[in-house]
Formats: sequence, structure tokens, C-alpha cells
Amino acid sequence: MRNSVLNQIENVVNRYGERIAIRTASDQINYRSLWQQSDNLAAWLGLRLKENNKPVMVYGHKSPQMIVCFLACVKSGRAYCPVDISMPRTRIEEIASSVGNQIILAAEPLELEGYEVIGPDMLENIMAEEHDLSYVTPVSGDDVYYMIFTSGSTGKPKGVEITERNLRGFLNWSKELAQKTGMEHIAFLNQAPFSFDLSVMDLYTSMTTGGTLVCLDKKLQSDMGEMFLFMKENSINCWVSTPSFAEMCMSDKNFNHQLLENMKLFLFCGEKLTKETACKLYERFPESKIINTYGPTESTVAVTSVEIDRKILQEKELLPIGKPKAGTDLFIKDGEILIAGDTLAKGYYNNPQKTAESFIEIEDITGQKIRAYKTGDKGYFDGEYFYCTGRKDFQIKLHGYRIELGDIEQNLMGFPEIEQAVVLPKTDGEKIKCLVAFVKKEGEEVNAKSIKSALKEKLPAYMVPKNIKFIDNMPMTANGKIDRKKLEAEFT
Repeated sequence: MRNSVLNQIENVVNRYGERIAIRTASDQINYRSLWQQSDNLAAWLGLRLKENNKPVMVYGHKSPQMIVCFLACVKSGRAYCPVDISMPRTRIEEIASSVGNQIILAAEPLELEGYEVIGPDMLENIMAEEHDLSYVTPVSGDDVYYMIFTSGSTGKPKGVEITERNLRGFLNWSKELAQKTGMEHIAFLNQAPFSFDLSVMDLYTSMTTGGTLVCLDKKLQSDMGEMFLFMKENSINCWVSTPSFAEMCMSDKNFNHQLLENMKLFLFCGEKLTKETACKLYERFPESKIINTYGPTESTVAVTSVEIDRKILQEKELLPIGKPKAGTDLFIKDGEILIAGDTLAKGYYNNPQKTAESFIEIEDITGQKIRAYKTGDKGYFDGEYFYCTGRKDFQIKLHGYRIELGDIEQNLMGFPEIEQAVVLPKTDGEKIKCLVAFVKKEGEEVNAKSIKSALKEKLPAYMVPKNIKFIDNMPMTANGKIDRKKLEAEFT
């Protein structure tokens, strides 16, 4: 396919082969090497896996080797499934089992019983050896390009299948957003781990435009001074992150336009952008543009955008999520945002029941039946912009991560000492600050510390409640359900 995602990257390789494609604090790779190494690994995968076209799990963090693995999987005709090192072992095992491929590519050390893990050293050797690529057929069109696992209400993660056509439709739009920097060579900030779909915005927009992706690893993000120095040295001009990350940076007075004099554009996604955050950011970066975007993983990163200019900040208390991109339609049905269009995911991997529940058929304004995704987000349209006002269900966004509260509750009640558990978000105005668990326990041997420690074995750290409150009895509604509103009153 002439305009496929891979062809777009190959055009960049042919034009800017020696340009740095990926840079981390400890490593870098240019476009030509990225392309050649992924060719070599793709050929090896084709020989090694033959008729096995199942997705391939790619484990690691922010190394260029991980990006080589992504491209190699796709070139070999297989989707990739990124898993970050921050995932606890239990969840890694669950995802590996769901993916169902015995081969795992690991850019960081990993041992997983029952699987053939191709570790960093072996990967390096394979990537250095040239093979014939003529017998592999790359992913294209409606083939699944990547799969990202999100929190599931049953306590098990579910894999969202994004096709090559979905990604291409997203990139047609995200490249237009990036052009607002006015730069020919853009240095994109990568804050999110590659297992979080926000990273798709910076990674692929960068690779299809000839940009340089500047990756912030966990170690850098834990040292603000070193992180700021790294940003400055790499002349970041397109910032891609959650609003929470920008707020964290603004806690340091050194984070301003003197530090990042080339900063042209802030792209936000993953959670609500507040008026307070946008105003503070304009004080620090008066010449930069701020764009708010919105979209769940199931719609390929984001589908709406709006430039948050000073006029909007003056007139609006709640910042809009904007207008849908070309190829996407938004509908408000019973107060819920529904999304239809060319970037709607194929569904959930090997989960037809959940797919049927979330991806439904509706009528558009002409009466034609179309496929749409039920976001679970409450919202409205004011005649100019769409707005998102919160959730209908028990799903939340914390620091950009999508969390099903039921996922945590199910894992809590998996402990024999816990009889009942309810997890609620603690808010401060528009922002969710942390999670609180209300627990009814049996016996005295269990305490908050032991519960948190046990949960960390099963869930990512961002899903472990900050506070655990023990109660004798859960308040109940007249319908016999746990009264969450009464529990919420505990916060005030």
C-alpha cells in the first residue's frame, strides 16, 4: 500500500537516513539503522514464526531497541503488544497469556516460564544479521497494527486492537497538529511509556514526519533537574504529555520559556486539561500554543482538538475538548459521548462479548446505520465545541492512565481476608488526586501496608490506592447496593 504507515516511515528513511530518529539519555539511533535493524528482525520473525501470525508481546521501556521491535513485528505481518517494565509480574503473565504467542521480544531482561523470551543480547545479534525479507508480507489495511491492554472491570486487562488503517487515519490528522510548530525538523517529547497509547501520538507522528523523538525514561523523570537539562539539550519544540505531567513540571520555577526557548506547541491528551493548568502554562510559555485533544484508546489515541487560546480561557470555565477530526463523528446519546469514524478500533482481542457491548450500531443524521463506540464519558455540544464532563461508570483517569475501579476491587476481594471492597477517586475540584479503598475485612492480621504490598504484586503502581480505610459495614442503598455516595462523604 503506497501510503501505508510503513511506506511513510520509509520515505523519511530515504530522505533523512542519517537524522537521529530516537534519542534517550543513554542511547540513540538514526533512521537508516532503525530501518535496517527492523528489516533484519522482521525477516528472522518470519522464519521463526512461519504460519503463526499471532500478535507479539514486546517488553521493555524507552530503548531504541523497543521501537526496532515494533517495526519488525509489523513488517513481518504481525501486530505488536507493548508492555512496560513498570507492569507487575502477575499482569505481565496475564497479558502474555491473552496474546497467546510463545515468542516474546524483550528489550529489557525478562524471564517468563513457558515462553521463549528473546532478550536484549540476542535481539542485538539478530538485528545485526541481514536476511531476505521477500517472503514476509507487512501489516496493512484492516490488519491489526498494534494492541494495547487497558484496565478491565472484571479484574483482567483487555487488549484493544488498532488496525493499520486506524493508525493511518490518526496520523493524517496528528501530522497537521504537529505542523503548528512551524518547524521543518521537530523534536517531539515522549513522556508516556510505550504501553500507554498517548505515546503513539509522539512516536508515529515523529517517525512519519522525520522528527526526533526525545524519550524521558523512568530514571530521568525521577530527577527533575536532570530531566530539564536533557529537555534543554535536545531543544524540545513539540510537547506531548498528560496535563498532570506538565503540572508536575510547573511545580519547579525553572520550568519556563528560558529553559525551553524552542518550545512551540503543547499537545495534551489522556485526561482533563483544566483552565488553571492552561493559564499557568501560558504564564511560563507566552509564545507557545496549547492544544487540548480527547479520545479513548478504542478510537486510536485522540479524535478531537481545540487550540486553547486566551479568548477561550477568558470565556470558558470548563475547557472544551474541541471538534472532531476529518473522518470522525461524535454523537451525544443520553448524555454519553459516542464516537464513529475511520479510527475506531477493530475490537477487543479474543473478546467478542465485550466488543459487542462497547461497539454498537447507531443511526447517523441521515438515518444510515454506522458503527460507534460507547465511550462511557458524559458530555455535551454547545453548537461550536464538544465538552467532556466526567464518567457514567466506574472508570476514571488518573495521571493519564485509564483505570477501571472494578479492576482494583476484584483484585482486593481476591484476598481471603477481605470480605468487601469499594475503590473511589478523591478529587480536588476538577482533578482526581488519588484513589481511596474502603475495605471490610475478616480478622485482624491484615493491615493497609500488607494490602498495598499484595496489590503491587497484581497491579501497576498507579492502580494501588493511596489510602485504605477499614470499615465495619458498607452503607447500602434501598436497592441493596453499596452506597458509594455515602462513602464519598467520608472524604469531606
